[in-house]
Amino acid sequence: MPRDYYQVLGVSRSASQDEIKAAYRKLVRKYHPDVNKTDASAAAKFKEVQEAYDILSDAKKRENFDRFGRVDIPETPPGARTYRNATGSTGGFRNNPGWQTHTTNDYGSGIDVDLNDIFEKFAGFTRGSRGAASRRQSTDVPPPPSYDINHEVTLSFQQAARGTKLSLQLVGVGGRKPETLEVTIPPGVHEGSKIRLKGRGQVSPYGGRGDLIIITHVDPHPYFTRDGDDVLLDLPVSLHEAIHGASIQVPTLDGPVTVKVPPGVNTNKKLRIKGRGFHHTGKPAGDQLCRILLMLPDELSDPASRALEAWSAEHSYNARKGAPWVD
Repeated sequence: MPRDYYQVLGVSRSASQDEIKAAYRKLVRKYHPDVNKTDASAAAKFKEVQEAYDILSDAKKRENFDRFGRVDIPETPPGARTYRNATGSTGGFRNNPGWQTHTTNDYGSGIDVDLNDIFEKFAGFTRGSRGAASRRQSTDVPPPPSYDINHEVTLSFQQAARGTKLSLQLVGVGGRKPETLEVTIPPGVHEGSKIRLKGRGQVSPYGGRGDLIIITHVDPHPYFTRDGDDVLLDLPVSLHEAIHGASIQVPTLDGPVTVKVPPGVNTNKKLRIKGRGFHHTGKPAGDQLCRILLMLPDELSDPASRALEAWSAEHSYNARKGAPWVD
């Protein structure tokens, strides 16, 4: 039996999608491999959180889990022949070769997707008589639906920015020969990007074959965020560094670099590191922007407080001068 996915995310069964998403993002940051490199159990917890979110963020899967305690509930139309696929669940559509996809990527995640439900919309075409098939060829009848297969994959922030390769297995059922595909995810993809593999989808009973469409999802990063093709990083600096300037080592997607903080820098000033953002094939890469955050000490000693008072008296200025809400 699967784990209680609500318990994995720490939410109630009546939780809204916003509450589920907020809990997921919090746990992803907590167990992300980039911040738990020495904790072997974090990777397992990270995958478990991903699995729970995959179920509870999908209305159909969540409904099946709430009703039956599982998500692979078959929907077999009356009179259809029943077969068993590689995962052990049953379906029942005539002429259904029973493709199932499994993807493993460099991020260490594997996803099994039962594709039998794609035939729900095709069932009306496979049960018709010869006369119905002839009528389908008439010019006043729309062509049969697409036999494309959609397959969703989850990428790390790094993989989305720099690209990656996935090993995707099409598992044949009912005598079909299994296929293994090496799929290249180009750099710069975003949430919901689609990558089409021509002729790798479902075989049509009318001849030809549909396409396999890879739909990407991107996990949040613990400290980077995306702004278009740029990568944004908050850079805390001390009062001394802000006044006098400093050289500070910061992380990037390609490893640490040193940035020079100019003297007199203010909060929200952005320091640009060229070419360290999201890459794209055939177009310029984005940049990394380091956003300055001025951090003051929690407490000041008496001598430091007196020194600051003396400095303020000598360098008195109005910090709100020029603000649009100041008269």
